[in-house]
Amino acid sequence: MSAERKAKKLSGNSIILSTILVMAGLVLSKGSGFLRDIFVGIKFSEPLYRDGFTLAFSIPDLVYNLLIGGSIQSAITPSLSAAIASGNEKKGIRAVSIFISFFAVLLIIVCTLGVIFSEQLYSIFSGGDHSAETIELAAAASKWLFPQIIFMMLAALCIGILNAYKRFGSTSFGPTIYNFCVLMAIIIFAGNSKPMLMRTTFGIMLAAVVYFLYQAFVGRDKLKPFRFIWAPADKDFHALVYRALPILISASVVQINMLILNYFAMKLPDSGNVYALRNASTTWQLPYGIFAVAIGNVMLPSLAEHYGKKDYKGASDLLSSRLKSALFLCIPSAGFMFLMNSEVIKAIFQWNSAYTDADAMRAGQFLAGYSIAIITHSIVFIMNQAFYAIGKTRVPLRAGCIGLLTNPLCCYLLMPHIGAMALTLSYSITSILQMTVLCVVYYRYKELRPRGMLVFLVKSALSLGIMCGVLYFINQYNVEYSGKLFSLADLAVKGLMAFMLYFVCSLIFKVQESRELMQKVFGRFVKSE
Repeated sequence: MSAERKAKKLSGNSIILSTILVMAGLVLSKGSGFLRDIFVGIKFSEPLYRDGFTLAFSIPDLVYNLLIGGSIQSAITPSLSAAIASGNEKKGIRAVSIFISFFAVLLIIVCTLGVIFSEQLYSIFSGGDHSAETIELAAAASKWLFPQIIFMMLAALCIGILNAYKRFGSTSFGPTIYNFCVLMAIIIFAGNSKPMLMRTTFGIMLAAVVYFLYQAFVGRDKLKPFRFIWAPADKDFHALVYRALPILISASVVQINMLILNYFAMKLPDSGNVYALRNASTTWQLPYGIFAVAIGNVMLPSLAEHYGKKDYKGASDLLSSRLKSALFLCIPSAGFMFLMNSEVIKAIFQWNSAYTDADAMRAGQFLAGYSIAIITHSIVFIMNQAFYAIGKTRVPLRAGCIGLLTNPLCCYLLMPHIGAMALTLSYSITSILQMTVLCVVYYRYKELRPRGMLVFLVKSALSLGIMCGVLYFINQYNVEYSGKLFSLADLAVKGLMAFMLYFVCSLIFKVQESRELMQKVFGRFVKSE
């Protein structure tokens, strides 16, 4: 084997190992996040306080995503990676230090204003809606969530820097620690009163402090060179902001769309829709967050390096393999959640009588509407990462702007006809349009475009169709179980059967990803013999 091929193999193995490590961290993070949402339903058993707690996060989350959240992986990481690869590490560190300093000051000012004017902000958001008491509770609870943004920003910046150095092991488990601390705050403080709601959000703010201190500690060797530098006139800083600004805006699109969905959810006649929407959103993002986000985040610095070295074939091959790997895992997940929507919701969130079958059915409807987005938004996320890696940050922004128009329009047009499910179906339709725009534009770069996607998608669709057909047939003979353990076992058996069937079908149709997985698993087993 030549030295070049050996280097490529080692690089490929490194990417796979890093992806597995990030996935493991995300599994723990998502699992602890589910526990958090389960205990929200248990401790805030009254819909008023449950919806107030959920809505309290909406504006702080929007501020975070608008000002800093999306820029970390998508601007700082590839910029710093390129600077390291080209031997300009010190120059890159200085530009990122100025970037951090500028946005830290800006965020402190914005968060202070958010605390002072929270009542006015949430009143504007309510639009004079009938749920004024819920809005009042959300505004009060948000006074501790605005300061939380500052520490979340500092933790996220640490992660972005460490990912540029491909230190994925140091960044994989911080979110789990944060979720665990949030869970403890909910268990200890939460309850059906305004003081208990306020104490809970104070505990969540402390969880963000712990999160930042952990990330700063595990990455202290790489973070030492970064200093507070106030030099807004610096040219390298301007270049970084120019690259990051479209990302900052496009990253907020997801949060704005969630605000839009929450607004329409409050217009529905039944109570509890905001919390049900949150449950469905948390659930569909389980496969998306574990598979697509992990694969895309690990891909980003390597793809930026390929492009920086003008290795366009390597960039194309990397993007092709990462897209197919993410979809190979997300496609059966989408089919399973569509067919088993209320059963999945019950398994995750229904642990006592406070979470009723009606609550599960309502969240299940939302989940069914989201199921398409598991596939399409995975493509959107990875294609966005590809555009960020090559410095074309305005394209995802334009695609995101389409979503800001189509999402509320679809909600408005579909709600009178199909009710609650219109909200998440509108989100999925929006995701399809964004995906189409991104793929059409990216495929114009002939040397960078991913290869073999059409054949892969056709074979995957056939495998999915067979899986869904068999699963639908099995569900016609469903047996009701009296205990939680038996219902969980029933869902687990059906899930295992469905995914095994999808995998076998993909082997029959000669899907490369299934064959590679088979070779890796059984190849290592044979070697160990």
